[in-house]
Amino acid sequence: MVSLITRREILRALGVTGALTATRPGLLDARPPGVAGQSLEEIQADQNKKWKGSGLGSLYPFIKQQQQRTRQRMAFLKRRPKNLEAWKAAARAKVFEQLAYRPEPCDPKPQILGRVDKGDYVRERVTFHTAPDIEVPAFVLIPKRAKFPAPAVLALHDHGGFYYYGKEKILETDNEHPILTDYRREYYGGQSYPVELARHGYVVIAIDMFYFGERRLVLDEDLEKGINDRSKVEPKKVIEKINARNGEAEAYVLRDILAAGFTWAGVMIWDDIRTLDYLVTRPEVDPKRLACTGLSMGGYRTNFLAGLDSRIKAACVAGWMTSLRHLFPRHERHTMPSSTVPGLLDYLDYPDVGSLTMPTPLMVVHGWRDELFPPEGVRAAFENLTRCYQALGKPERFQTVTFDGPHSYPVHAQQQMIAWFDRWV
Repeated sequence: MVSLITRREILRALGVTGALTATRPGLLDARPPGVAGQSLEEIQADQNKKWKGSGLGSLYPFIKQQQQRTRQRMAFLKRRPKNLEAWKAAARAKVFEQLAYRPEPCDPKPQILGRVDKGDYVRERVTFHTAPDIEVPAFVLIPKRAKFPAPAVLALHDHGGFYYYGKEKILETDNEHPILTDYRREYYGGQSYPVELARHGYVVIAIDMFYFGERRLVLDEDLEKGINDRSKVEPKKVIEKINARNGEAEAYVLRDILAAGFTWAGVMIWDDIRTLDYLVTRPEVDPKRLACTGLSMGGYRTNFLAGLDSRIKAACVAGWMTSLRHLFPRHERHTMPSSTVPGLLDYLDYPDVGSLTMPTPLMVVHGWRDELFPPEGVRAAFENLTRCYQALGKPERFQTVTFDGPHSYPVHAQQQMIAWFDRWV
């Protein structure tokens, strides 16, 4: 479903930053900080209205009823499996089935298109295949001061309603467009966390997600008008119009993808899995020391990649951890077409997918002024994962980092992510 207002507009309207709270393994905040004297629940809830202020209006009762019938029947806390690995294998198989997309194995056929010496690391521009007919562009950062083979991190970029760029949103480049600098300042504290990871001795890869960056939607009319062309510097207004149009197109692109018999989420997740396949072929990388992290849709991708691929040895999900069951009635507009996995909720909720990561260490970052997710849904997810890791006897392997701020990945949280990877990878 397409939001009536974009995530970027919501976050710009908030314009709030905050310091990180102290954290400990499995921390559960009893209540998020108030906003102007009120909690987010009090601001967002409207129990006096017939349909609780839901964007679904009169359709809400029926849709909510169907959602409530789901049982998350394969969730760890319901199954309490005696054999962890057997449970994970069965649950992962079900997730892959629901994704309805599994590209044929293929030779990645990597190509190095350029190398730039950045002083303490080298940045390569590369392409490789995630399917026989899909070539993915990426940046690879290779630290100079590292003992090789070195640990590696998949840095997974966000959505943000910003389609014109992908990997460049998180990875600073030479002579970059001012719109990128502004974007990184708003969501990442002005820092390129992949660069910081490289400076700490990690090999880092960042790809363009499907529908973003070099893989964005370009129409015939764009070619005719000579716009939507990254070979030249386009004005901010042109880029914003392209972003708005591509945002409006998401709904029908999703419909056509589903009608064609696969899911958008499946493409994203398999691209990330195949990125791991390529990464472990590189001589600089230790295939036994892999991690992943990302904000927002990058956090969604992190949750699924860590849950579905046992090669990940530590993960940090930023700005995306909630129970799907809590999205209705006040957060329907914030769901993204690319995250839709039909039928998933009958088997697993989002935190249940995250629990497939166990016993791999998992960190979750969340700002309590993030209006994209219901606070009660975030707390439910935190409690779910805390109980899972406690049941496994490894509570120290799940940690939350919360802060009094909006939807973002602040510098202090990035620093804690790096410390988390240093500890576990």
